[in-house]
Amino acid sequence: MNVHNKLFLIGYGLTLSLALVGCGGGSSSTSTPSDSTNTPTPTLPIEYKADAGRLLGSQCAQCHGTNGVSVNSWDSIAGESDLADEIFDDEPIMTAQAHGYTSEEITLIGNWLKTLTHNEND
Repeated sequence: MNVHNKLFLIGYGLTLSLALVGCGGGSSSTSTPSDSTNTPTPTLPIEYKADAGRLLGSQCAQCHGTNGVSVNSWDSIAGESDLADEIFDDEPIMTAQAHGYTSEEITLIGNWLKTLTHNEND
């Protein structure tokens, strides 16, 4: 191997070593962002809490209409207070639907329906 090739390999090795060190390859320190770049998370003026009864009752809208006000031949259920009793009546469709919920979930749906209003002219 001639001197020219040896110098080339030494120069190439040094350049590669410096490049790795410059890229942080050997650094074990962690950097933290400065406090001046941290901005506080904005807060919403109103707290939002998902209504479990409303979420569970969304399935009812397919037959009983949005917010429990039916636009077809099915009963409107907005404002119903005895849903837990009626849901297991002789209606096979409702009985099948009811078996998809726990008694706690049926109570949540019923409590949500009680909060809805139904105008007979709707």
